[in-house]
Amino acid sequence: MSWAVFVEWFGVLSSVLVAVSLTMKNIKWLRIMNLIGSFCFAVYGFCIVSFPVMILNVFTVGVNIFYLIRMQKDYRKPSVFDVIAVDPKQDEYVRRFLRFSNDDIRRFFPSYNSDPETGTLAGAECCFILRETLPVSLVAFRREKDNEIAILLDYAVPAYRDLKNARFFFETAATSIAPKGSVFTAAAEVPAHESYLRRIGFTEIGRTGSAVLFRKEV
Repeated sequence: MSWAVFVEWFGVLSSVLVAVSLTMKNIKWLRIMNLIGSFCFAVYGFCIVSFPVMILNVFTVGVNIFYLIRMQKDYRKPSVFDVIAVDPKQDEYVRRFLRFSNDDIRRFFPSYNSDPETGTLAGAECCFILRETLPVSLVAFRREKDNEIAILLDYAVPAYRDLKNARFFFETAATSIAPKGSVFTAAAEVPAHESYLRRIGFTEIGRTGSAVLFRKEV
């Protein structure tokens, strides 16, 4: 492969990285991918001696680095969390939240049924996790026998999937929901949910059908 062809394909790859970054919902990963793509594009601009391309993308790299550092500082700031009980049957906001998020919820809970009478949340207790007063996570659970609490739904909006919501719920708010010695259980149907449960301290205990079963002691 000649140098000219290599540089041309390198430019194509750079364009693809930038394009892919713009499809990401998670702002942090959008910034990271865009930074990588812009850096590659700056190198490409240097290789083809196109200084406007190089300068523009060096500037973009700098902007991405600035906001990533800012996001990291914001992440380290203590957030103000709270939890509020809600009723999907009575609360219009909850119903709208669930309708709006339905497709995204099914990505992590494929068997989720939105029917209020016979669906996943029928007969369940539900609560919103508030972050700086914003409802960022919806948790639905059912109390079973022997102090067991089954987590039926644990959904966070895309912009707030940094595990802080989950840690607040399972490490702080849980003490007011479940007495000491209680056990949370959850079933993961997709690898992303499995990974999430492990990261917040759940332990795999078996399988049932296509779902992996987990538990976590309070």
